[in-house]
Amino acid sequence: MRASIAYTNTKPGTGKTTTSVLVAQALHQRGFDVLLVDADPAQSALAWSDEIGGFDFKLTGLATKDAGRRLGDFAGPDTLVIVDLPQAEDHGAIVRSVLRHVDEITIPVAPSTIEIDRTGAITELLEEVAEVRQAPARIAVLLNRVVSGARSGRDAREGLEAMGYDVLDSQIPRREAYALAYGAAPEVPVGDPIEMLADEYLRRAGIEVTA
Repeated sequence: MRASIAYTNTKPGTGKTTTSVLVAQALHQRGFDVLLVDADPAQSALAWSDEIGGFDFKLTGLATKDAGRRLGDFAGPDTLVIVDLPQAEDHGAIVRSVLRHVDEITIPVAPSTIEIDRTGAITELLEEVAEVRQAPARIAVLLNRVVSGARSGRDAREGLEAMGYDVLDSQIPRREAYALAYGAAPEVPVGDPIEMLADEYLRRAGIEVTA
């Protein structure tokens, strides 16, 4: 595979599935061969795809304890792989397996005190996984559901960076379009924050971003 990204957190409801589907769509629209791996036993991405008659990009379910080792079985040499992981507190074996193998690990976090406090638990898991990885992963926080113009987003970014986290330049605003995305055909308009996030991933992976 060309590059791989996984979305992880200890808790459910952090926007992992919506973000992974929309980023996969944005990369597909850029012309890349994209595979979305639904590694969550709840199969939310698979259910979403079934509801609309299929995504434009490839999708497979892989909610197994050896999911990380098997990612390459479904991807070609030029495939960009996006992995939607379950909450680590309930499915630690699946999460650890994938985090051992992907290139990029993203932690979606809302700009609230309780969400930021929860990052400590996932950081402990990442430190544990780092000890058994062959090479370090690129790890970053994605600020999600940010209220445009509000101070909370800026404060969250500054606070997370002060705690030593790498915070992605891109952030996902709190929009009704994202809240209602599930169950609708995914589409990422030009200039959308999701497109900017997809481009940031490409740059971080050393892949040329085309207009």
